[in-house]
Amino acid sequence: MNKKRKIKQQIEMLDQNLAAADEYVARNVNVRGFPSWLKLSDWKGKTGHPLWMKNHMIPTTQRSRAGKERALEEIATKTKDRQIKERRRDDVHA
Repeated sequence: MNKKRKIKQQIEMLDQNLAAADEYVARNVNVRGFPSWLKLSDWKGKTGHPLWMKNHMIPTTQRSRAGKERALEEIATKTKDRQIKERRRDDVHA
């Protein structure tokens, strides 16, 4: 259960970052972030070059989001299979 909650929170963050990036690309303005060699704020959709966001950041974030959704589906499938297995085991031993 904890894993599912964590993945859902990550998906929410990715959705927020994608929404911010879409707004940023629509403005078409290059905002310089905090001067650092590690520009993590670019991945939050608030700074960076609009073309970089459009061509790299947004597709990469969407792929990451899709992977997390697949992980949620796998967790749900495993849980369902486990419940079915337990039910069958109970029927055989009853």
